[in-house]
Amino acid sequence: MTSRRLILCSLAALLAATASPALHAQEATRVASINVELVVAEAREGRELAAFLQQIETETRTALEANAGRVEALRQSAAGKSQDELRGIQHQIEDLQRESQRLANDVERRAAKRQEETLQQINERLRPIVQQLIDENGYDLILNASIGGVLHASARVDLTQRVIEMLQAQEQQEEASQEP
Repeated sequence: MTSRRLILCSLAALLAATASPALHAQEATRVASINVELVVAEAREGRELAAFLQQIETETRTALEANAGRVEALRQSAAGKSQDELRGIQHQIEDLQRESQRLANDVERRAAKRQEETLQQINERLRPIVQQLIDENGYDLILNASIGGVLHASARVDLTQRVIEMLQAQEQQEEASQEP
């Protein structure tokens, strides 16, 4: 997590903790947390994603090792070769290196695409479950325990508009004090 995001999460927690006493006097704020990373890992789609990623990692490593072996064999065969033969060997080595880079890039794109699709699927399944928990238990705030982010915040604990109003009032005061 970036330090800026950590600061923002900490600030949000501080603001929620120091919300007006009137808010707390009405009814206790109901807070819960969910470790989304663990939920994703345990979901069927998450397990399938992990297996897919493991499979393509193994396949990619095998292909890259084979290419590295070919490159090494070409380098060893270069001893005592003419300039023309050395140029040909160098071109073969460069082709193998480009092939390895393309393979690595392709695998990275495939993995990222599959991960994005999987997370979307899991999110679609989780949304009604989280909503059911909110409806059943009246949660005002649900935190993502794995990254410290907020999954749900009721209007009762959302101080965003109040903070904006206070900032704008402060800005207006500063502008007014700067006028001659």
